[in-house]
Amino acid sequence: MSVIAYLMTSCGTQDPIGVYKGEIKDWAYEVFTGQIVSGGEEGKIVLTLRQTPDGSLATMVFDHPAIGSSQRDGKWEVGDGEREIRFNDGREPSEYYLIKRGLRFAFQTKAGLSNDDGSPVLLMRNEGLSRKASYPLKLEFKEGGEVMVGARDGEAEIKGQWAWSGTFIVVTAKMKSQQNVSGGDDDEETYKYFLEWDAQSEDLMLGKMVILRPFATGDGFKRQNWMSSLKFKDKPRLSNR
Repeated sequence: MSVIAYLMTSCGTQDPIGVYKGEIKDWAYEVFTGQIVSGGEEGKIVLTLRQTPDGSLATMVFDHPAIGSSQRDGKWEVGDGEREIRFNDGREPSEYYLIKRGLRFAFQTKAGLSNDDGSPVLLMRNEGLSRKASYPLKLEFKEGGEVMVGARDGEAEIKGQWAWSGTFIVVTAKMKSQQNVSGGDDDEETYKYFLEWDAQSEDLMLGKMVILRPFATGDGFKRQNWMSSLKFKDKPRLSNR
């Protein structure tokens, strides 16, 4: 039997055991740019979304020949398939939504936002100005479906569970969330990591990470709100070596 065939049969459905470490790359801040045509003249929008120790911060710079330039600062969070941006500066509209539309993003408000011809306002991620950062990930698999999720050695870890789902090893852990943009405390967030064995090594490859946040609706009932889903083109590698 060849080495690759052996690894595919021995690791393909092998239960993980021990400590696996790697890094996840995610956006530290993203810059979105675009235009809006209002009153027959073209204005420019630059929207910056940051992830910081003080929370998820947003800055919007608007420049229009007739209206002038202005900057607004606020916070953002991920909602149902969109990013919600709120500015608490007393100006309206105070809530905006960034909604993915293929390679571009629709920039909207509750009342609607469009160009003079009725077309939607679209922004593009400026890859040159946006920056990614690396975040360490450590998974310690134990018998009985238990797993400890952490960042670095010596730091606090969260107890979770792992299970097979087809060819994926799914790790689920509940972590206390940060304050939401309205200043309230959210319930625990559920992190799900979807991993699979690399056929040519004994490493685990992270294909997708999903974060779920429960929240209270207006009538007091709670439901799971899809918060974020990251699919990795270059799958992060977690090794136990």
